[in-house]
Amino acid sequence: MALKHKIQLIRDARPIVYKYNTYVRSFTLLLLFLIFFYGLYILVNKVNADTPMFAKLLPLAISFIALDNIFRKLTSLNKVIFEEDYLKLSFLAKRAIIIPYDEIISMDLKKKISMYFTIVYNDAAGNKQYYTTPASFPHILEIIVNIADLATQAVVPENMKTLLDYLKANTDV
Repeated sequence: MALKHKIQLIRDARPIVYKYNTYVRSFTLLLLFLIFFYGLYILVNKVNADTPMFAKLLPLAISFIALDNIFRKLTSLNKVIFEEDYLKLSFLAKRAIIIPYDEIISMDLKKKISMYFTIVYNDAAGNKQYYTTPASFPHILEIIVNIADLATQAVVPENMKTLLDYLKANTDV
């Protein structure tokens, strides 16, 4: 018994947008800002010369980790937009990456510690560029299937071809 996946081919239904939930992303950023400023507040108002070194370093470390996570959230992939002629990767605090479908050279799923999705493409100047994002992005399997469907010239490794064939064979179209 094969499982049916809720994956749709979007060949005739563009533009389509895949994105993180706006409320979750906003709440997470708000929480990180609050943690960052609370760490600074503790550092400025509660720490004095008699405070143990651990109690001095802890709010600094917490603020640093919160700030690092804020920058990661602001510069990580936020939206994937399938337009008629190109793929658009949007971020909250970075310029969007626009990749025409016919400029996609290859794509791959790689496992380092976790899974990552990589697209190799030619930019507007004709230079080869790489974009890698964690494979935890919402609807990543549907995104991969649709990129493969729209960029037929893209080179796909054998293990990923097997995945794509399985997903296409078991897709609700």
